[in-house]
Amino acid sequence: MIRGNQVVSDNTSYWRIFRVVFVLFSLYLIGDAFYRWDGFRYYATFSEFLPSVALVTILWNIVAAFASALIWLSVRGMEWFCRRLRWRVGEEQLLFFMAAFFLSAVTALYVKRSIWPYAQTSPLLKTAILLCVIMTAVFISWLFRNKSSRWLSLLQERIDPLVWLFGIWIALSVFLVYYSTWIKHAGDSVLQPTSQPVASEKNLPNIILLTFDTLTARDMSIYGYERETTPFISRWARTASVFTRAQAEGNITTPTAASLMTGKRIWTHQTYHVSVSSNKPVKSDIENLPLLLKKNGYYTMAFVVNPVASVKTLGVAGSFDIAPLATEFSTSSSLFGWRFGVVDVLLYRLFANKIKLYDWILQRDFILDRLLNIISRNITKTTAPPHKLYSRFLEAIDNNSASPFFAWLHVYPPHHPYLPPEPYMGMFDSSPRLRSYKTQEKERMASFKYSTGEYRQFPSDVQPTIDVMRARYDEFIRYSDRQFEDFIMELTRRDKLKNTVIILSADHGESFEHAYLGHGQSHLYEQVTHIPLIIRNAGQSKGQIIDDLVEQIDITPTILELADIQIPSWMEGRSLVPLMQGKSLPAKPVFSMVLDRNPSLGHLITRGTIAVWEGDYKLIHYLDENRSLLFNLKDDPDELNNLFDKEPETARRLLALIKDNLKKANERIINEN
Repeated sequence: MIRGNQVVSDNTSYWRIFRVVFVLFSLYLIGDAFYRWDGFRYYATFSEFLPSVALVTILWNIVAAFASALIWLSVRGMEWFCRRLRWRVGEEQLLFFMAAFFLSAVTALYVKRSIWPYAQTSPLLKTAILLCVIMTAVFISWLFRNKSSRWLSLLQERIDPLVWLFGIWIALSVFLVYYSTWIKHAGDSVLQPTSQPVASEKNLPNIILLTFDTLTARDMSIYGYERETTPFISRWARTASVFTRAQAEGNITTPTAASLMTGKRIWTHQTYHVSVSSNKPVKSDIENLPLLLKKNGYYTMAFVVNPVASVKTLGVAGSFDIAPLATEFSTSSSLFGWRFGVVDVLLYRLFANKIKLYDWILQRDFILDRLLNIISRNITKTTAPPHKLYSRFLEAIDNNSASPFFAWLHVYPPHHPYLPPEPYMGMFDSSPRLRSYKTQEKERMASFKYSTGEYRQFPSDVQPTIDVMRARYDEFIRYSDRQFEDFIMELTRRDKLKNTVIILSADHGESFEHAYLGHGQSHLYEQVTHIPLIIRNAGQSKGQIIDDLVEQIDITPTILELADIQIPSWMEGRSLVPLMQGKSLPAKPVFSMVLDRNPSLGHLITRGTIAVWEGDYKLIHYLDENRSLLFNLKDDPDELNNLFDKEPETARRLLALIKDNLKKANERIINEN
């Protein structure tokens, strides 16, 4: 009987613990939902938000169940330990101690982040803080030892209504997730060939558009960079057209990828945010590049590793014959990892493009991420090597003789974390620093405070770390160059280059200058906008350097002219084929923009950053601050000398270009809605 009673007591104890954890987790989730909605409403509706809340509710309470089990086992273990030492400590006191420990730890963390948010803490200091937290919890537990039992019983009684309320929401959540995933989107699946393409009567070339994620031209040796980062690309481009002044439409992936697929500027297709959950570009289902190619006899394929640039995210899935899931190109064996971990892949496969914030529980600013970052495997090698994507594409053309074909290949490196395998890691900096995801991410997060615009350069004590980070990035480019070489060799071995155009470019660049590390945020300096653009025509035997100012949306109509397809009026770019043929094109302004601080759903553009290039001049205008920077890139390629006040006539002309074109974009938004 005693053993039986003990079993009942254990079960009851777990239920009591779970009830409290369940309520606390639910209350935290409510607060996070209000915070998350503030950003979500910029690109989606409340009806799309509810399934996201429902999914994270289910997943978060699974975590709550595991956390409760861990607490229950810990209490049982401490009880056993106390009995062995003949300490008279009951279950209530132990639970009270754990609660006091948790509150003390949270308080210490809050104080640290409020007062010293970017301060580095040594292992010795962390140990000292942990001991202080334990001692504080022990003192509080001893001080209120006679009241702990009554307080815990009172807590159990008071949370009854909340347990029922949150329990009902879980039941509704299960139904909402089931409906959103398996009923509303019942027909969705991985894209497979829609039909056997009809061979074109014209002798049209195959076209491969290869984009590297986060590759800046400024760190490529073919564009004059001091390190030998692209030796093969430099050799390969000797028989290609190399554009030296190509500018990206923005500094984040989803909007720039949308511009590539539509030939429209960001303020026209109105996809401003970088996310799988972003709103789809305006009219992207009927006005896109692969659809035009498909209608004219091309077999269309997309192999995209970055989920935020997937064909479903961009609204062009119906225009591709083959488009495997982004997660099919990963090699991670980690349960969570940084990206492409087991849980991340599972959530993507089950819920991506069906529930907007499918990965809410794994978001970097969600509390679970901090715990996972501690217990997950520290990645030291990229989980998305280019050869996985290249092999999948080669397998597709080996198994399908359809011709002509158009293939968009978007590889992940050199996107951060910068983790090339041996022997590339350490090639440009032999120090042991920053050779893992966790060490790089820690420094990246610490660097964000310098990118506010108040700093013109990194402090002298920070710059050495940035230099090492840039070396890792350059090593990643060198690794990507070798992977590209292997890919070209495989195409050569298959005799696929005689009638194939290869276009090499990027979605945007990466910054290590101007106190600005990475990409995104509000800046449009050359390191994030200057991208490579190299076009090797079918059978081309002579190379050329083209110094004309061009932009990313020019790639789209260029592909159409190479495929002998009429360029539609809704495309804002222009074909670069005349330049490749030695002809000239009239000069025109080039624009780039960051508009992610605006709602995407038919709202006027009032915030963000817009840049314009005209001749040798570039003006960057910050809408929020009504502040402008003017540079002469010929005399000042590093953008160090602001000429806005020194050359007012040029400044006024370029600023007027931005304001006039922004006004037209806003008028178009009003008319479309």
